[in-house]
Amino acid sequence: LVCAQVMVSAVLLIPTGLFLKSLVNLMRVDLGMKTENLIGFSVSPALNGYKQEQAHALFERIEAGMAAIPGAKGVAAALVPLIAGNNWGTDVKIAGAKETPADNNSRFNEVGPGFFGKMGIPLLAGREFTESDSAAGPKVAVVNETFVRRFLDGRNPLGVQFSGGGGPAPDITIVGLVKDSHYSSVKDAAPPLYYRPWRQDKQIDGLHFYVRTALPEKQMVPQIRRVMASLDRDLPLEDLRTLEEQIKLNV
Repeated sequence: LVCAQVMVSAVLLIPTGLFLKSLVNLMRVDLGMKTENLIGFSVSPALNGYKQEQAHALFERIEAGMAAIPGAKGVAAALVPLIAGNNWGTDVKIAGAKETPADNNSRFNEVGPGFFGKMGIPLLAGREFTESDSAAGPKVAVVNETFVRRFLDGRNPLGVQFSGGGGPAPDITIVGLVKDSHYSSVKDAAPPLYYRPWRQDKQIDGLHFYVRTALPEKQMVPQIRRVMASLDRDLPLEDLRTLEEQIKLNV
């Protein structure tokens, strides 16, 4: 009986050890961004009856309010949260392209001003989004390296126009190129990806915010809750956790 118990225990410990080894290896993966000292949360004002103009104004107040918290080093916003298993995609069409790849689907995200610098994603060429990239301005995008390889054969993407989501004609101009980073998963390589300014989206129901902090999480979280309560105490904070905690949930 003792021998049988030892054998069963050994059989159970082997896969457990392999799982832990795989987990450790995944946690060592270079994600292409700075994950430390980042606290994230989502808000969905549309669920509380906000109209689009009201939601846009609230998002801007959240960005400003979080940036004003003592100890906050930067605030970034994204429509699709990172390393959360989300894969929003759409087909793209490149202006002047002689032929379209068999797989012309690209992931996309909508982000706030200075998103890449605040998230630690290196900008390789061109520029970041600014507050002037609003609905009143020309449509712009930033793409990653895989997007360039898939759709542009590696050529300089700056100034190239494309359409996404079945648009009638290419009317989005690429203004920046960023280094590949993991997007929805730790396990999967970076997909082709383009980013748009969230301020140019006329129909946006919710956003995810990241606050990079110089303070411990237990000191920053109460301040985040306090700022949000001052803006709308009836609007719940969803998925309030550090980015590193989010990554552990997704490995």
